[in-house]
Amino acid sequence: MRIRVSVIVLGLVCGLSGWAKAAPDSAELATCAACHGAQGQGNPALGAPRLAGQHYSYLLQQLLSFKAGARGYDAQDSQGVLMRSALAAVPESALEGLARHYAGLATAESPTLAQQGSGARLYQGTCAYCHGPDARGNAHLQAPNLRLLDAAYLDRQLRNYASGWRGNAEQDAIHGPWMRSIAMQLGDTDRQAVVEYVSGQQAAEE
Repeated sequence: MRIRVSVIVLGLVCGLSGWAKAAPDSAELATCAACHGAQGQGNPALGAPRLAGQHYSYLLQQLLSFKAGARGYDAQDSQGVLMRSALAAVPESALEGLARHYAGLATAESPTLAQQGSGARLYQGTCAYCHGPDARGNAHLQAPNLRLLDAAYLDRQLRNYASGWRGNAEQDAIHGPWMRSIAMQLGDTDRQAVVEYVSGQQAAEE
């Protein structure tokens, strides 16, 4: 009986120890905060998107992609290269904790997107399938909440996908090529309409 109890206690201790290690340390958080802010609020001036409240599965996948070189691989994607470099000193074992930390930070709720204008029609026809009709994303599809991302970041990522700086089939064999095919269907005018549509709803709630 004593042996069995000891094994159970040891298992609990190991489990708690493993959970504790999943939490990011101050150095790892400082690395992220340098660009994304102490509360993960993002910094459009630095091209750093908001992380607070974003889907955990999406954040983790992007961190793993940067770490593996599946994102930030093109020298012309300057922000992507910078992010990949910043993660070089962060161990892969810490990525899950970082994703959970930022996904758990509070974020304001957004009103439902109004169904109006060409931007709305384009969004519903090209983006809503994965990112949802209200642009809050889909954790199961690892589609991020677009309402948390500033206009400049959204526009830049669509351009990166269309140009092949992100979503190269050889680098990202799952979601990237699909996003690239969508972005390539949007001309400059259509892309801007979609970005303005989503960011317009963000501005209305501030």
